[in-house]
Amino acid sequence: MMRRLAMVILAAGALVLAVRAEADEMRPAVGRPDIMELGDPILINRKVLRMEMRRNTDLRDWIHLYGAPNYAEVQEIQIDPPWASYEIRLYYVRRNSYLAFGRVNVAPSVYDYGVRKYIGPIDPAVLDRLLSAEPAGTPMPADPGPLTVPPVAVVVETVPVEGVPVAN
Repeated sequence: MMRRLAMVILAAGALVLAVRAEADEMRPAVGRPDIMELGDPILINRKVLRMEMRRNTDLRDWIHLYGAPNYAEVQEIQIDPPWASYEIRLYYVRRNSYLAFGRVNVAPSVYDYGVRKYIGPIDPAVLDRLLSAEPAGTPMPADPGPLTVPPVAVVVETVPVEGVPVAN
């Protein structure tokens, strides 16, 4: 009986710690208190952005009309049906524009429906984070050392007026 009670208390304590850890990584999005972010955003490259453009019609149309963004990232968010559990965020630095796009699950046959969820200015703290970020999965280049170029023998052939080739 005491063992069972101890196990229940231990399980309840572990559950409280797990919920607290999850609550620590949840925070409201900057300027958007209705969206709860989970963890840190991940910068994505053009290839991943093209894959998302196939899944989100509004994202695809926006990029075709206004061009590729300076930065794009994926942010996991708290699930709010019918929205997907993440957002694609675009940042246009010169235009000071921040956009969030989300996919909507409306039917099994509709796989590429998405809408723009937010448009606004870039927060200065977010801009500082973006400008100092390294793209995900990009290793630091190794120092190549001094560049040495071996001499190359160049042979130029010309055709003189008389028609006899001359080599220099």
